[in-house]
Amino acid sequence: MRVGNPMYGKAGPRRLRWFRQARLGMFVHWGVYSVLGRGEQIIYRDIMPEAEYRPYAMRFKPPKDWARRLARQAKAAGMKYVVLTTRHADGYCLFDTAADDFNAVKTGPGRDLVAEFAAACRGAGLRVGFYYSLLNWRWRGYWSPERHPEDLPQMVAQVHTQVRELMSNYGKVDILWYDAGLLPGEGGHGMWGGRPIRGTTVAGFYRSRELNAMVRRLQPGILINNRAGLPGDFGTPEQRITPEGAGRPWEACMTINYAPGWGFLRGSTANKTPGEVLFNLMDAVRMGGNFLLNVGPKGDGSLDRRERSILKPLGKWLAKHGEAVYGTEPGAVCDFSEKRVQGPMFHYGMWTCRGRTGYLTLFYYPGETLVVSKIGPRIRSAVLLTTGRRLKVERTTNDRTLIRGLPRRPPDPLAAVVKVEFEGPPYGVADLDCRWVDGDWKLP
Repeated sequence: MRVGNPMYGKAGPRRLRWFRQARLGMFVHWGVYSVLGRGEQIIYRDIMPEAEYRPYAMRFKPPKDWARRLARQAKAAGMKYVVLTTRHADGYCLFDTAADDFNAVKTGPGRDLVAEFAAACRGAGLRVGFYYSLLNWRWRGYWSPERHPEDLPQMVAQVHTQVRELMSNYGKVDILWYDAGLLPGEGGHGMWGGRPIRGTTVAGFYRSRELNAMVRRLQPGILINNRAGLPGDFGTPEQRITPEGAGRPWEACMTINYAPGWGFLRGSTANKTPGEVLFNLMDAVRMGGNFLLNVGPKGDGSLDRRERSILKPLGKWLAKHGEAVYGTEPGAVCDFSEKRVQGPMFHYGMWTCRGRTGYLTLFYYPGETLVVSKIGPRIRSAVLLTTGRRLKVERTTNDRTLIRGLPRRPPDPLAAVVKVEFEGPPYGVADLDCRWVDGDWKLP
């Protein structure tokens, strides 16, 4: 039986085309909390009074070139878009807002950091994304809605005001990335305790339909995620690679550390290697998704050594192998709708496809000969994309193909890629029958 792939057959609205081609973006969690170096949720995690937290904003004064440096690093790492936390759950805004004086213009840097970010991204040819936390932990009414019911409409009004400002004051915005869509009373980021208010939903409380309608009027081409209680344009699995169904776009966001700590962590020892990050990127791409890799800059906007040690080899790898990533699709190599998530040849690596071309990223290097099995149609030619070397193709039993001439040792420290030209679009085969034991099995 051939593998079908109904989940990824729809092109979607025109505004999604660039997103489907991009495949890789950078997530940036940065704010007052970066000064402390203990993660983005430190005000709540350490139950730090507002009066104790607010003065740290006066130490949050990045140099004028922080955004240009960050954009250059994102570009060099192969990112196609960058999403910045314009406001996290501490409520501190990196932009000028009339709705709260706890912002980068009035408290701390004395500058509009979102304006600097947007200009730097555009200058580097990167798409611009704004993260915005619907939740602001500094509202007493969020924690105790029964004691401060007067806060609830003000919370929602603040969200609408600030999103309008973000959509109006910074030119073209490509992505609006909502987060923390929680109801008042829901407790610590929805994870610990609390009794949410009744009689409404997240979308109902924040008036999300009205909010998104305003966003689309101001930014007609924008993409909106699914974290305001509405489906939005794309799904956002967090810290896991989980495809969405029915052709729906999705983007897996993930930290370099295992905490997870999205903001700067001064002392993190449990971190992913470059190979693990690349594996997660290709796992998302082979299943039709994007990968949003997070960094947590220091208070001055610079990246620490462990993040640079990931981004540099990733960028070097993508400079050689980018055609196996950007603009590729799962094709019909696997049918993820039936949870056959490993797919054929997963013991060697992962396939991505473009038309009649397949790319096999070899996370488990086979040596001098690669056996292509359970994938059709016939193979015309193969090249080691890593070096440009042409490889020998030989048909053998059970409709397999031997690809010979690979170097004895892996030619890339992360993963080699073999580029394969088929007679038609590649497809996988899910089921075998007993004939393979005798060497008589044929591709359907």
